[in-house]
Amino acid sequence: MPERDVVERTNEPITVSWLVEDLRALGVTSGMTLLVQSSLGALGWVCGGPVAVLLALEEVLGGDGTLVMPSMSSDYTDPADWRHPSVPEAWKDTIRATMPAFDPDLTPTRSMGAIAETFRTQPGTLRSGHPHTSFAARGPHAKRITANHAFDYALGETSPLARIYDLDGSVLLLGIGHMSNTSIHLAEYRADYPGKEDRPTGAPLAIDGERLWVEMIDVDVDNADFTRIGDAFARETGLVRSGTIGNAPALLMPQRPLIDFAVRWMETHRGRDEPPQAAVRLLESTDREDWIRLRRELWPHYDTAFVETESDDIASHPDRTPVFVAERPDGRLCGMVEVAIRDAAIGCATNRVGYLEGWYVEPAWRDRGIGRALVERAEAWAREQGCVEMASDTTPRYPLSPAAHAALGYEVAKRKTHFRKSLAD
Repeated sequence: MPERDVVERTNEPITVSWLVEDLRALGVTSGMTLLVQSSLGALGWVCGGPVAVLLALEEVLGGDGTLVMPSMSSDYTDPADWRHPSVPEAWKDTIRATMPAFDPDLTPTRSMGAIAETFRTQPGTLRSGHPHTSFAARGPHAKRITANHAFDYALGETSPLARIYDLDGSVLLLGIGHMSNTSIHLAEYRADYPGKEDRPTGAPLAIDGERLWVEMIDVDVDNADFTRIGDAFARETGLVRSGTIGNAPALLMPQRPLIDFAVRWMETHRGRDEPPQAAVRLLESTDREDWIRLRRELWPHYDTAFVETESDDIASHPDRTPVFVAERPDGRLCGMVEVAIRDAAIGCATNRVGYLEGWYVEPAWRDRGIGRALVERAEAWAREQGCVEMASDTTPRYPLSPAAHAALGYEVAKRKTHFRKSLAD
């Protein structure tokens, strides 16, 4: 995110002491083994940038705690697998023949963020030796976590993820959602599910002083269902703590139960027939009773008369406050999103902003992409009306809401219960 945008979305500088307070409030404690994955921009404007975040984490973990972060280098993989961006076929043999050998001290991370890259270079930080999926660690268990990381099956039983599991460590997602929850990959290696396959890969390594391209084998991993897994884990176990660090939505969870749950989930769901899906469409007059039922489930603290009166008001202004609903195969509704337009000051200009006024999916119909489909439909409508941003509010009544917003690209803005997302192409 551009630095100017971060400043505009932050009420006051976020300091080390602020971050320390938020980390402790979320449940991070002294002595933890903690795997942190993060987005610096999501935190807001931090005084001291990534250094301040590291100082805060180290203060809360104390001298007995061990801090771990991914330090992966995806640009050291086989160019045959590159997609973002891909390279011409004619280049690939040259890349394999000339790419410098992986060096744990020199090779930078890729797409890990400023916090992880700063941590990698901090004195006393150790890094595992895998050229694609290394991890960096600092603290009493750092050597145990980073040692003996085998080249084959990089996120499996020899990986730092497995050592964090052995140590009963925890995972902190800071400004990101479960889609990027690397720990769940360990479950892919342990689970038995239809379609599980190995794939060849390789990397440039220094062996006995000579630079060689080394062939490797690995599981063909896929994070497409990680959000469903993480959301189901939170809902069914109650082991995920949700809050904010700075301005960023944050999730804290024990890693071992997460992995065990993910193994069971994959063995039940992966490669099986998908459950029935729901169709997203505009609300119709015949949906009124079903729609009011969903609104009562979303806002049980409001009295029935208020919900019904407000429903009538929204229904009478479909152009101003459209409602998109998810219809089950049996014709009943299982989800909804209400969207409105407001004028808001953005920088020095006043622009149209779309607001998610109410967003809900029945528990039995979650983890199927319905919530995402509803919000994307609302965003598309708002974009057609000339809106440049989407906004949404939540309250502590909905502890999963920050993570759900983060998974759809929304970022905390100004206050911890308010989220925004640019609609710019």
